[in-house]
Amino acid sequence: MLIPDHDQIDADIDWFATDAAGHVLHVASGGGVLPGSVAASQADLLGLHQHFLTRPETGAAQLAEGVDMAEASGAARYARRGLFSFAKTNLHNRADSRYQLVARPAVPLLLAELPPELAQLLHRTQLPGSVATLDQLDAAAIA
Repeated sequence: MLIPDHDQIDADIDWFATDAAGHVLHVASGGGVLPGSVAASQADLLGLHQHFLTRPETGAAQLAEGVDMAEASGAARYARRGLFSFAKTNLHNRADSRYQLVARPAVPLLLAELPPELAQLLHRTQLPGSVATLDQLDAAAIA
């Protein structure tokens, strides 16, 4: 089922993507517009969410500069499981597609390590470059 616009505006939806290098990233929408590939299926998003929250932790989260641990607990949870974690810069501002890095994984998860069906879902939402060196992300660049 499609995630309608009105649900996107009112919620902080966790969504997932990959980059050209095969890294996996988590993004907290903060009321922002979801990429079309993410909004296309609530069931697929739920499956990815469930998988990442049940993965074993692979190492400590490395918080981005200036980020307080109390504010970053959700992002750190994903980073401890290998995902680069970003959060909306301007909450509930749909026109602003910028996200700030919150936490990096000590041991990055790669697309090739995922079950094929999940890797295929993630490959539909791809950042053109590498997320490993980014401090900010513009969701408008995600295909």
